[in-house]
Amino acid sequence: MSCRGDYHLFLRSGDKVYMEVRNAGEIVISFAELQKNKYWKYYYDLSLMLSNDMHRLIKNETFNKDYDQIYGYTAGRVYTGDRVWSLDTAYIDQSDMKDFKIIPSGNVCYYKINPFDLEGMKYSTKQELEVFELGYMNGLERVKWFSSRSVIYEKIAIEYQLNKMEKEYEELSEL
Repeated sequence: MSCRGDYHLFLRSGDKVYMEVRNAGEIVISFAELQKNKYWKYYYDLSLMLSNDMHRLIKNETFNKDYDQIYGYTAGRVYTGDRVWSLDTAYIDQSDMKDFKIIPSGNVCYYKINPFDLEGMKYSTKQELEVFELGYMNGLERVKWFSSRSVIYEKIAIEYQLNKMEKEYEELSEL
């Protein structure tokens, strides 16, 4: 998802899932816990469909200097994080309020954590999970438009996958 709007970032190592959502925060939960929530499951599955290579990590040391405003750290808010890690993924952009499009790659959302640290991270407590869920469900835009946007997003992601497969098929046919 475009970082200017709503975004969901996921990392998975075995049964452990790191999830970061704009205006909700971040948590570490089991994959089974993620599967229980229809919104989280949907966005996790969507992220897999948009992944160009889910095993390829990208490190961009200059990201923090150039893209602070993407995360909303403007107008006097100071960002002190260290976002340098991303995955090779496409994302859905909504430049205006009507049109959605796939951005195949580029400066996508970067994680607050180092992905190599996930395996050693502790699961979020029940209280941390409740706070996260409350923040998530208070994202009224996110919940209000879910039923209509989820259909649009899925259609765009399937079309993206089909185009990737067609391109790969053409490349193989040329051999």
